[in-house]
Amino acid sequence: MLTVTTIVKKSARQVACEFSGEVVLLHLDKARYFGLQGVGAAIWNTLEEPRSIADVCDDVAARFDVDPAVCRDHAVKFLTSLQEVGLIDVVG
Repeated sequence: MLTVTTIVKKSARQVACEFSGEVVLLHLDKARYFGLQGVGAAIWNTLEEPRSIADVCDDVAARFDVDPAVCRDHAVKFLTSLQEVGLIDVVG
């Protein structure tokens, strides 16, 4: 289970590109495409290097008008869904 102290990073088993304001992801092993927009794309772009979910939320809260507690709750759920489909890895 992910928490705000969990450190995550992009999986090496994916490729991503930006297209018309959307991040398009391809999971290489599953040959499945995913699309992220808005806050989801912003979160994805913060994961170039391993980061804690709390750090990700700090960036999102600074960029978007969102309550930090709400951000943490939603980010944990969102990143859990990315982990379940193999797009991110837990580092620590």
